[in-house]
Amino acid sequence: MPAPAPFPGATFFHAGQRSPLIASMGKRLVTEGCGKYRTGPGPEWTDADRQSYSVWQRKLGFEGAEANGIPGKTSWDRLRVPIPSPDPGGRVASAVPGHRVTTAHRVEGPHWSLGYHTGADYAARNGTPCVAVRSGSIVRNGHDRSFGDFLVLRADGFDYWYCHLSEQTVKAGPVKAGQKIGEVGSTGNSTGPHLHFEKRPAGGRFGSDVKPSW
Repeated sequence: MPAPAPFPGATFFHAGQRSPLIASMGKRLVTEGCGKYRTGPGPEWTDADRQSYSVWQRKLGFEGAEANGIPGKTSWDRLRVPIPSPDPGGRVASAVPGHRVTTAHRVEGPHWSLGYHTGADYAARNGTPCVAVRSGSIVRNGHDRSFGDFLVLRADGFDYWYCHLSEQTVKAGPVKAGQKIGEVGSTGNSTGPHLHFEKRPAGGRFGSDVKPSW
């Protein structure tokens, strides 16, 4: 089974919400024998999703308000909903649309702590949009002394780090390829506005970087 999607939070599930993650959840509920769908499941949250998820919660032993059909972290983690696959043709050309790599991965130099560049840099003006290179989920956001304000996009078993951001537009949950998730900045240890874009195996620590392709 593909890597499971992180829990996006209970407030994610509401009337009118559309996401490929909802369809992925529905398929898992059907597989577990909990589906109450007449059609679908589809990408829009409906009462059929709520009823189906309630069956799953009761299957796990939850009762009352804890089986109201709104996903919670414990039941979600037990369901192991796969991260939706990218839409056909959904990959994008650059993490910073209209901009190319200005400092490549693995360039050597004494000013990098490991002796080499662990990602790929895209120099651009402060505030330039950064987009998800693959459909997946934002699994982490925060601030680091070196990387500044950052986001981590998880997709297909890899983590894509977006660093030195001036704005974190999406801080958690599913995103589609090409969707804006942040803006170029110069936060942290930075010599000027740029995106430091790094790829690691899912959950990998600093130094586990691989060539940032997608």
